[in-house]
This record gives sequence, structure tokens and C-alpha cells, in this order.
Amino acid sequence: MPPQKSKSLKKRIEGEFIEEGGINKLVETLIKSFLRADSDYGAISDIETDIDHIYMLVKNYISEERLDIYALKLEDRILMSKTNISFDDLYEVIRSRSYLRAKKGIVEVWDDPESEIIHFLIMPIRKHFPIEYTTEDEKEKIINFLIEKYADI
Repeated sequence: MPPQKSKSLKKRIEGEFIEEGGINKLVETLIKSFLRADSDYGAISDIETDIDHIYMLVKNYISEERLDIYALKLEDRILMSKTNISFDDLYEVIRSRSYLRAKKGIVEVWDDPESEIIHFLIMPIRKHFPIEYTTEDEKEKIINFLIEKYADI
């Protein structure tokens, strides 16, 4: 299951964002647009300011609004995932098409080399993050980062 491209979401956001609200309003608009989207996956990218600050704003907004979204930071992107009601079916597809690359704590990292997608799963909360890669080096870098950063969440 390939991840959804964020270009259409980005176009919609550019049309919705009103400069007066500042960065907090932008984060709120991005998350609300993601909630309205048909996809279970979203990304905030092309950030031209401190990504750590934006990531904290995203996490705080999700927490304050008690949304069923999980966000994680991967390099210069913020990835978001809704809870997929068919997580068990999705997990079976991932297991049949991918190779388990790492399992630590509550997270699993699966590699689907045919589609060039890393599937990052947080098992107890049933979150799935499909992450595209283009080279073997990029794939290894992503896997190592995910395990190092998120294995103990």
C-alpha cells in the first residue's frame, strides 16, 4: 500500500492558510485538512523554519484536541498517521509482502523492497507510517533513525 502523496494536500493548504494567524494557525489548518482527507497518512514537509518547533506545535495541538493521530519527525518532515480500522488486515499484507528489518520494544520496521517502502509500525496503538525511499543508503539511514529515535516510545 503506497503512501499518499502530499502535493494535493499542500495545494489545498496553500489556498486555506491565512497569513494573519501565524504558525499556530498554519499547524491547526494543516491538521484539520489532514483530518478531512481520505488518506490515513499525511506529511508536513518543505518547512522553512525550525522543524523541532513545528513538531512540538503539532504534538501539542494533537494532545490538546485529543485527536486520534500520531505524529513523528523524520529528518525534515513530520509524518502523521490516523488509526486505521483495518490495521490487522494491513498488517497481514505488510507481513506477506515485506521483510521484518527490526523489532524493538513496541515498534516494528518492515521493508517492502519491490515498492521501496519502509513500513514503520507502532503496534499497541495501531499506527502505521509508510515511508518511501530511493536508495539502499537512504533505506538504511531511515531504519536506523526510526529504531534509535522511536524504539523506546
